[in-house]
Amino acid sequence: MKSGALKDQLLLAKRLYKIITLFIIICFIAVPVFSNNKLSNNSFNELKNYFSTRPGKNFDKKAYDFLKKFPESRYVPDVRLMLADNETDAELALEKYRAVVKYYRYYPHRDYALYRICQILDLKSDWKELQIESASGIKLFPESGYIFEFKFLYITSCIMLEEYEKAKNQCLKITEQTHNYIILSRTIFLLTEIDRKITGNSRAYIYNLRELAEGFKSSEIYPSIILKLGDFYKSKNEKNRAFSAYSDIIKYFPESPESVIAITRIESLKISSPQLVQYIPDMETVNRTAPIDIMPDYTASSYDDKIYYSITIGPFSKIKDAEAIIRLLKNYDNVRIENTTLGHIVYIGKHAETDTALQTKIRLAEEYGINGNLVRFSNHQSRSYIYSD
Repeated sequence: MKSGALKDQLLLAKRLYKIITLFIIICFIAVPVFSNNKLSNNSFNELKNYFSTRPGKNFDKKAYDFLKKFPESRYVPDVRLMLADNETDAELALEKYRAVVKYYRYYPHRDYALYRICQILDLKSDWKELQIESASGIKLFPESGYIFEFKFLYITSCIMLEEYEKAKNQCLKITEQTHNYIILSRTIFLLTEIDRKITGNSRAYIYNLRELAEGFKSSEIYPSIILKLGDFYKSKNEKNRAFSAYSDIIKYFPESPESVIAITRIESLKISSPQLVQYIPDMETVNRTAPIDIMPDYTASSYDDKIYYSITIGPFSKIKDAEAIIRLLKNYDNVRIENTTLGHIVYIGKHAETDTALQTKIRLAEEYGINGNLVRFSNHQSRSYIYSD
């Protein structure tokens, strides 16, 4: 019995020894892991503060140092997203945002990364790719705070690809999904633009503008609505009404991008000494407007040369996006916006030869990642004929 008891005591001692040894090993492992996590947290907070105050090339170096030092950190997707936000080259930014969306499936800010991808594609006028990516956003992130932005970008891409039924169906879905004042105003405005694409300055178009002007006076797009009314009247040679619409934009929305356009448009009307009148269309105006009124795509500005070459960017559905390009390319010569039935197109340069025009195209691609199109202008009297490359 004594021998058996001694044997049991030895067995118990061995077990206790193993447990104590295992506990010590765990402690030695856990302490460095805890310390490493704490160091990772501190480093990330420093990096985030640095990004918010001093973004630029120095940030990239610090970010890549973090990724090298803490490859298993939970903050890796956050750092990669900041690197994408910090990127100034459009194509590289797209690659970095796409990596975040592709490789970090459970990262909560993937929707933002995809939204930034769509914004860049919109700026680049890459409508087919924008359609694909925005449709992906609608499918992947139905509960995202960016869901309606994905839908609006999808609608824009469909309009630019002349897939008007798709665009219209998405607009109608939005009107069934929300009663939000701002979202509805943007949706109805897009429906109005779709009508204009299909039927021109028609009865349906002016009726929808009337509804917008009456029902969305407090919306952020109201200056755009009034600008569209002014353009409609200008196309109909109703100078008093056009002048009055443009005047209200300049008076009540002086800081808006539409004000800059209105100032330009109003100059050509002043020679006729127009009068201020009521311009919100009544039903009489609507009823006397033709059901279909398609206008030519482009009216030439008065250039001296009969043939010259330019680079085009767009079309853009939003005038503010075209104006953003104008500001970006302020150091280029002869940069201008023309409004066509397809949207707002930016024209750059006025070159006598294709070689110099191609140099501008290459420079745009190298400096800004913008893939412009080479077009040839052939002027004849008051018309301008455009031939794409």
